[in-house]
Amino acid sequence: MVNLCHFRTMAKLGIVAATVIVTLPSFAGQQAKPLVVNHDGTRIFFTPQGTGTHRLAKYGRWDFGERLKNEKLREKRLNLYVVLPGGQYRSMLHRRYNHTLVINKYTLDGKPREWDIFWCLVLDPKLHSDIRSEHDILEAAQQRFQPGNDFKMGRIPSHTAMAEELNVKSVASLRRYRRRDGSLPRLLIVPAHRAIRAATTRMKEN
Repeated sequence: MVNLCHFRTMAKLGIVAATVIVTLPSFAGQQAKPLVVNHDGTRIFFTPQGTGTHRLAKYGRWDFGERLKNEKLREKRLNLYVVLPGGQYRSMLHRRYNHTLVINKYTLDGKPREWDIFWCLVLDPKLHSDIRSEHDILEAAQQRFQPGNDFKMGRIPSHTAMAEELNVKSVASLRRYRRRDGSLPRLLIVPAHRAIRAATTRMKEN
């Protein structure tokens, strides 16, 4: 689990905090539809629960659930990672929102738990986007790559999400994530500062 103390350590690896702007559609308090998330090769049903805030955590047309009132990072919460781009949830009309959902842990007692949401932004064009475990996410976040002198923002797999969520729209804006040798993290983990409540159920594999 990535907790507050661990997150401060990970910040040295190019993992930063950011404020995320989210649309706030009307929400009648109903429970959002269950999602399928990944945990170390296992698919898990992830069922968001109502919180009474009438504010949705959304990405594109996908609802992750109703947001909690207090969304500050908390050590006791579990982690929901949104890998961008990803091949699990796809839209032919809006490919910039293609993503994969990964969790760090799950419970089998059926009781809802609180979850912090993290963006996982793929920066290295050579990094495969079919990431489906926390281990792969953290490993990629610790690895570096050296972009060439002719490196363009459009070559970053998550460039659209970076522009929308971090306001990073140019190669020069990447300076904050570079080390002195000019290298960048292959994947950038960013807390979305959104938290939800959801229950998990292991799927029956055929």
